[in-house]
This record gives sequence, C-alpha cells and structure tokens, in this order.
Amino acid sequence: MAQTNDAEREDRRWRAGALGGLVAGVAMGVVLHGALGLMPTIGALVGVETVLAGWAVHLFNSALFGALFVAVFDRSFFDDLRADVGGCLSLGVVHSALLGVITGGLLLPAAIALEGATSLPVPTLPVPGLTASFEFGAVIAVAHLIYGLVLGRVFAALTLAEGAIGWLPFDPVDR
Repeated sequence: MAQTNDAEREDRRWRAGALGGLVAGVAMGVVLHGALGLMPTIGALVGVETVLAGWAVHLFNSALFGALFVAVFDRSFFDDLRADVGGCLSLGVVHSALLGVITGGLLLPAAIALEGATSLPVPTLPVPGLTASFEFGAVIAVAHLIYGLVLGRVFAALTLAEGAIGWLPFDPVDR
C-alpha cells in the first residue's frame, strides 16, 4: 500500500508540473502576445506564422517545460524548498530564469538559423530605436518571471496540503 501511495504522489507531481506549466504558459503567452504580438513569430519557428500555431507551440513547450521542472527539482536535495509555497515559488522562478537563458540564448538563435533568418524579427514597439530592444528584453524577462511564479504556485497548490487555492478544484487532503 505504501508503494502505491508513493507512486500516486510521484504521478501527482508529474501531472502538477505539466498542468502548472500549461497554466503558466497561458499567463506568459498573454504577456508575450499582448505586449509584443509574438505568437505568429513563435509559430514561424515550426513553419506556420499564425497566432494559432504560435499558441499551440508555446503551450506544448510550456507543458513540456513544466514536466522538466519536476524532472530537475523533484530530488531529495530540493525537499526543503518543495515543502512550502514560498520554496515552490522560488524553484519556479529559478527554473524560468534558466529556461529564459537556454531558450533565448541557445534554442531560439538555433531555430532562427535553421529557418535561414539572419535576425530575430523584433516587433515594432511604441518607442522605436534603442529603447525598443530594451523594452523587448524587459517584456521577455517579465513574461518568464510570470511563468515561474505561476508554475511554482500551481505546483504547490497541487502537491501541498497548505498550498491549496480556491480556484483549483482539487482536494488538498493526502498529498
């Protein structure tokens, strides 16, 4: 019986990571698309430059990165941090910061090069010129911060008894 409970808890953590990533991806996507109109650009990475394709790619990656969160941080070394909401939030922020560096610094340039482009098509922002690049970077950073906070919070809500929040219809008992 104890093995079943351990297996159920592990399964719950994987589901919590993927669902947390998906919910966080929606929040991040709203910022990316609302502030910069980036969804068609994200879709272009798979050859379909539409808002719908961008959302599909972004949400798929968001859920995958939520599962990666569990793969990286579901280790005994991080037990103390995963034991409360604040720790889960901290792990989510660290995770999203690393994702921002890896995806923005390595994967995105590689994908752009594979598509044959020579630069990232930075959308026109309200203030063109040097500040546009700063605004672009700032929005990307804020979007990743939001992703990490939402991922950590949803993960806590789904895995910790004291992490429960009212708008998620899960019973926090026996976590």
